[in-house]
Amino acid sequence: MSDALMNISPVDGRYERYTKPLRQIMSEFGLIKYRVEVMVRYVLALGAHADIPLQLDQAEAKALEGIIHAFVQEDAFSIKQLETKGWNGILATNHDVKSCELWLRWKFGQIGLGGLVEWIHFGCTSEDVNNIAYGLMLRDAVDALMEPLELAVEWIQGSAKHCAHMPMLSRTHGQPATPTTLGKEFAVFEERLRRQMRQINALKVSLKLNGASGNYAAMHAAFPNIEWPQFAQAFIENGTYLRKGAHVSFSFNPLTTQIEPHDTYAELFAVIMRINTILMDFTQDMWRYISDDWIVQKPVAGEVGSSAMPHKVNPINFENAEGNLQIANWLMEGCCRKLPVSRMQRDLSDSTVERVFGTIFGHCIVGYENLRAGMKKVSPNAEKIRLALVEHPEVLAEAYQTILRSKGYPNAYDALKSVSRGAKITLSDLHAFVDGLDPEFVDAETKQRMKEIMPDTYFGLAPFLVRAG
Repeated sequence: MSDALMNISPVDGRYERYTKPLRQIMSEFGLIKYRVEVMVRYVLALGAHADIPLQLDQAEAKALEGIIHAFVQEDAFSIKQLETKGWNGILATNHDVKSCELWLRWKFGQIGLGGLVEWIHFGCTSEDVNNIAYGLMLRDAVDALMEPLELAVEWIQGSAKHCAHMPMLSRTHGQPATPTTLGKEFAVFEERLRRQMRQINALKVSLKLNGASGNYAAMHAAFPNIEWPQFAQAFIENGTYLRKGAHVSFSFNPLTTQIEPHDTYAELFAVIMRINTILMDFTQDMWRYISDDWIVQKPVAGEVGSSAMPHKVNPINFENAEGNLQIANWLMEGCCRKLPVSRMQRDLSDSTVERVFGTIFGHCIVGYENLRAGMKKVSPNAEKIRLALVEHPEVLAEAYQTILRSKGYPNAYDALKSVSRGAKITLSDLHAFVDGLDPEFVDAETKQRMKEIMPDTYFGLAPFLVRAG
């Protein structure tokens, strides 16, 4: 039986099937794994520096890499034991990063590299390890997040093209307005989302590696002739030790306190928040289209829409997506407010906030996957959309008054306002209005052109805009 029933958080309880891709990345295991990776790669970088008396041969370097690649849950469990209860004769540290260091000292001895243990965490503070570990975590988490997001955007893009010529009544302030096409309205969301996704790809997470107060004090004391800022920048940026993600890369922050100030975390979350906000806007529009029967849902055999009303087929996936994305945004907004603020050279309050990153990304991915599930169930009801449009010929008043103004017709706007505003009019009423126009300003050809404009053809360049986008 799955232990998901006993989990407190819905992201790895009820929604565990959606959040599995994040478990290796954003769990406690994931954080410990990234810390170990950072510490090992730091030793590798020290060993590659000509002025540091740590020369690693190929076999030793390969053995160190093996620690990273062979790291499993049992190793992480040992580190947690070391932190909380003590392990292998070592008393409990009550310190998460120190526990990683002590476990690595043991591990180095196990693989015949005991002579290298003093280079583990050399000159570093915990935040040197943590900020880079969280950078690696965000790198991989964004990659995991972008996959379902990209699939959702591709569906929107495909629907935009498919429905590019499908005329639809638009609504501004909830009232009938100038017609559009369903495809063009989908294309608006696609373009908005693509723009934000490009911003994620351009964003770099800032990292630091500069000691307890950000001044390289211990490192410089040991090796004053080494250009430690140059060493740190190369470690962070050149890709030899820290792999770049498909979407997120890293930049070196040369000037920090004990902690990297997390401004780029806030920048990343701000972009994801905008993506989520756009998607919430999309889900609300889809909800309304479904409510109006303009978009229909395919019932799934065995599913129940209501415990009391057997006929119901509810837009639950879109509603679920909206709710989860809202929760994610609430948490990210809190992170954006909190993380850039730390007392003096540091306090620990950022650490506990960083531990909700998994919850944030969990709600995001649940939202994206539910959005995709909802998309798979729907299709446009073209005839229903067309009928809703032709029932509102008053939307042609805009076209009429604009044509009349182009002909110099006096008070054209007011002339149309007097016959259309708040009135239930027919196409015949509009044609009668056209017939009564002063021929001094409007010739027969123009009148005929006006009459040929129909609600379901008056959508301007909407299909072209879909293609252009």
